[in-house]
Amino acid sequence: MATMNPLERKARNSFIKGLVIAGIIGIIGITVLIIQLLNMQGEEKARIEAQKDVLVLNQPVVSGQTLTLDMFKTIKADADVTPANALTSISFNNMSADGNGNPIDVVAKIDIQANTMLTDNMIAASDELNTNDVRKQEFNVISLPANLETDETVDIRFRLPDGTDYIVISKKKVTVLDDTGVPSLTTIYLNLTEEEILLMSNVIVEAYQIPGSKLYATRYVEPGLQEKAITNYVPNGDVQNLIAADPNVVQEAKQELANRMTQYGNNRTNVNDMLGAIDVDDRNSAVETGVQDEISSGQEERQTYLDALGG
Repeated sequence: MATMNPLERKARNSFIKGLVIAGIIGIIGITVLIIQLLNMQGEEKARIEAQKDVLVLNQPVVSGQTLTLDMFKTIKADADVTPANALTSISFNNMSADGNGNPIDVVAKIDIQANTMLTDNMIAASDELNTNDVRKQEFNVISLPANLETDETVDIRFRLPDGTDYIVISKKKVTVLDDTGVPSLTTIYLNLTEEEILLMSNVIVEAYQIPGSKLYATRYVEPGLQEKAITNYVPNGDVQNLIAADPNVVQEAKQELANRMTQYGNNRTNVNDMLGAIDVDDRNSAVETGVQDEISSGQEERQTYLDALGG
């Protein structure tokens, strides 16, 4: 067997060494590619698992039009581009029935084009739609929860010194005044009907007149699932007559108040008894003081708002 000269041996060793190095590099490269592919597959799997089934209109609708599920198609949308309040078939079904399973019409609040992903603020249950007498009312005499935020849902309640507690207004979305980036301590807005405005005016005066009473807001825990509370505060006779004669109060509200007086007339008797135990002059003085405080608070909030506009 011929012996290999040193040059040939060196060349062969270099070739083998090169093959080994190339093999190692190849293995490393393949390993890196496999890891990258696995990571990509994991990310894609996580993206798909995080997708939400949301409703998209398959036809255009106009404001006020009643919506049904057959007007929608369901698509999968990535979580990072889907609004938190995007409409799903479950949320639509919850909105289109009350707590007893009775159907409720769901209507578009605005004109919406086909292929639009819907959010819950684009639609409303028919019983939540604003009527012609709805106005945005400002209040600064209601005791508020410490961490109340805009768009939370509240009842307005009236508690008397004897512990009795009445619901004046139920299930209203609240807007907390925020002119300077800091929510107001006292001032909120509520959208109220004419009847509700008159009820609030009545109860505010009576809260001024009765020492130890409290007019306050309580929040709903799950407003989308919880039914509207039954109101059981009954206004005084003068306000009852005013509501009955007011052309701005819709007939349904007048009938509801009449039913409330029939069911909860004793609540009015209780309030009247407490008012009767207080000297008339003291009651009038308390109202005068309360109204002046209310006006002063409103002026301070207005000045804060104007200062904020001025920069």
